[in-house]
Amino acid sequence: MPKCNICGNRVSFGSSRIPPAAPTANGPISGLVANFDGEGSISEMECMGADLDTAQEAWENPRTYFDTCLECASNDISWV
Repeated sequence: MPKCNICGNRVSFGSSRIPPAAPTANGPISGLVANFDGEGSISEMECMGADLDTAQEAWENPRTYFDTCLECASNDISWV
């Protein structure tokens, strides 16, 4: 299960590997975001810049992709 070491978020994370489809000042910080359930599995994933193959790989290997907290934008993430 991912956990942000700065703010404690355990739910919403993005991937620094996938830039947003349309970077804007108030837009998303990642083109691939996921919500995790209480057991650490992906419950929802949104692709706004990733192709389907990359999205499938991220679903199967979330530790490799989801490294950015969507609450505070930190990259200080632990997997427990």
